Amino acid sequence: MNRDTDFAVHPEIVRFERKIRHLRDAEITGIFSEEGDSILTLHAVNTGSGFFTVIPEELKQRITDSILTHNHPSDRSFTLRDLKEASFFSLKEIRVVGRTSTYSMKPGAGGWPAPQVIADCFNAIDVDPPDLQAEVDYLSSSLEQCTDAEDIQSGSARIRSDLLCKWLAEALNLIYRSAADRRSSQSPLPI
Repeated sequence: MNRDTDFAVHPEIVRFERKIRHLRDAEITGIFSEEGDSILTLHAVNTGSGFFTVIPEELKQRITDSILTHNHPSDRSFTLRDLKEASFFSLKEIRVVGRTSTYSMKPGAGGWPAPQVIADCFNAIDVDPPDLQAEVDYLSSSLEQCTDAEDIQSGSARIRSDLLCKWLAEALNLIYRSAADRRSSQSPLPI
């Protein structure tokens, strides 16, 4: 299948992502049908150690097979919590937009693994990262990878989260895509 086709979503979802991409002081989640109909919008709570969006469990039936997209002010890829929620809610796709990149994760042919399987694999990759860290160091040394990052440290963190998700997807037969946003220098749309 074509990479662009795998990564494409309804224009209404893209429009929502453009509105939230550059937010630095808020995390906003939009849940959409595949046809681009908005199902729910949630605003995250800043806990002091990051943003935290709570999706009520009673919405499971309503949002199963939907597309969840949200911004990460950190410009990083998926958190473990993001991926566990994608599994729990049986999402068709989960997406993250940052200032410089867009990330997508979809279930493979066998569907989403259980949330605990995702957690175990994520933690195994994250906790014992000699190969991961070597790859991050190599890619971080490339100016092209870090030019849009506010500093080398945040660029390295972005690269690390992207690689972690890539390796997780390979290990669990998930479909992961990431792409630099060519329009990242554009002004955000008003919300």
